Amino acid sequence: MQASKSLFDDKLKVTATLRADKNDDFDVKFNPRFTAVFSPTIENNFRFSYQSGYRFPSIFEGFSNVNSGGVKRIGGLRIASNGVFENAYIRSSIDAFQAAVKNDFNAGTSTNAAIEKEKALLVKNTYTYLKPEHINSFEAGYKSLLFEGKLNIDADVYYNQYDNFIAQLEMNVPNTSKPDSIPYYLNDKTKQARYRVWTNSKSTVYNFGGSLGLSYNLSLKYVLTGNVSYAKLDQKSHDDALEDGFNTPRLITNVSFGGSHVISNLGFNVLYKHQSGYYWQSFLVNGDVKAYGTIDAQVNYDFVKTKLNLKIGASNLTNKYYNSFLGGPAIGGFYYTTLTYNLL
Repeated sequence: MQASKSLFDDKLKVTATLRADKNDDFDVKFNPRFTAVFSPTIENNFRFSYQSGYRFPSIFEGFSNVNSGGVKRIGGLRIASNGVFENAYIRSSIDAFQAAVKNDFNAGTSTNAAIEKEKALLVKNTYTYLKPEHINSFEAGYKSLLFEGKLNIDADVYYNQYDNFIAQLEMNVPNTSKPDSIPYYLNDKTKQARYRVWTNSKSTVYNFGGSLGLSYNLSLKYVLTGNVSYAKLDQKSHDDALEDGFNTPRLITNVSFGGSHVISNLGFNVLYKHQSGYYWQSFLVNGDVKAYGTIDAQVNYDFVKTKLNLKIGASNLTNKYYNSFLGGPAIGGFYYTTLTYNLL
């Protein structure tokens, strides 16, 4: 449902929206949104918005069941992981426990005595089956035409607050239910089952960023454009052992220069794209994605009398291979020719 109202001689428009979402595994969730656009002049526009929303777990997050060879990756809904959450211990605490036992043994303590001494390091799982992820989002933006319409500016900033942020956690289940035997089983890698499970963060997670886009008409023929975007994930508390899987580069920039009919009916465009390096986390692979930059270029020619346009271009003109994420193919150059015929 949506309602809107214009105020102050149509210079301010406010809108309220309410959306309801239902998933078979959860109760109905209501997502409200409020927006305001203020335009003191035709060339200047300010926008503000707030929305609260829920994200239901994806199919993989909820129902996955993949044996990766030593580690079983399972969904966070009860139907996929029933019994694991109740009987598991946090993997990071098991690693710390095993290292402490090994150090004690090397120092002359018997294995059994070391296990009894260090078993307090083991942390029983307190995470829960998956719940919908919740977000409170605030956004503000500005769009304007300056210098007699030659310069176009579009900027925005945002701030998001996540509760029950969905991420992965490694936990192990000992192959015994006897309390006195559990530390001994968790000290033996062959006597426990390893899992990577989707669950919810206990801490509040924040994501903030913004973007700026500029476009300037240098003349009737040439246009220079550029944009930059910034995104960052932040946690006020780092008590979670979760892998957040934000998988977003912090900085992405694009700069292009081009024109149409610069020499008779000949046009061109050159674009440089750059992406900063970032850490990638997924069910398949974790690791650093290196920063990269590419050049795209194209030239085109209009055969006016025949209504035909010829374009020759390339993406990643220099054919320097790069990976935009891990677990996928490296990307090289792509070269193309297109013919477009205008029927009108």
